Amino acid sequence: MKEMRSFAFFDFDGTLIPGYSIAAFVGYARKRSLIPRWAFFRALLAAAGYVLGLVSAADSKNAALRFRMKLSSADRDALDRDFVRDCLLPRVYPQAKACLDFHRQAGRETVLVTASTENYMRFAAEALGFSALLATPLNPEGTVGENCKGEEKPRRIREWLREQGREADFAASFAYGDSKSDLPMLLLCGHPVQVNPKKALRKAAPDMEMVRWDVEDGTL
Repeated sequence: MKEMRSFAFFDFDGTLIPGYSIAAFVGYARKRSLIPRWAFFRALLAAAGYVLGLVSAADSKNAALRFRMKLSSADRDALDRDFVRDCLLPRVYPQAKACLDFHRQAGRETVLVTASTENYMRFAAEALGFSALLATPLNPEGTVGENCKGEEKPRRIREWLREQGREADFAASFAYGDSKSDLPMLLLCGHPVQVNPKKALRKAAPDMEMVRWDVEDGTL
């Protein structure tokens, strides 16, 4: 019989950090002159189109990341790693770090489940000490795969568990998210927690536990 383990699943953008990482990634690349100005503005237009519901998540992310394929493999890795070090890690809420430590000390495995792309999320997951990363994949040609969002999050979690030959005690597990698209993952676990929730999530699950994390208050 497989051992049942409890986990703590975390969204990233808006949950562990304020804002959206992919927008910061494009801005960081532009500051380092790694993305042409025209490609930068194309990415901004695609991002605006996504917010307005005119562009799909895949098309928006493809527009943002297309410039990477003109870089060498070594330069892509260096960009992704430096971006995480310089931009993402300094933005992680102190309470998020404390929460991760709390779950690890309690014997739970921590899993990062994010719609952000795996090219830079792998470095963030490693730096923050996550046991595993489930992110939006990149295809060999540099285009994005299935967006790890909404119902895709619990599907990816279950798929990962099957691949690992493991079983989760979901009733004893925790999940953290900030948006309505995180709700399927939150409802998967017995201890769902809304972090700085957006209005749509709060409206959809008004009785769910809620916490407020910020960059100045380091308490859990």
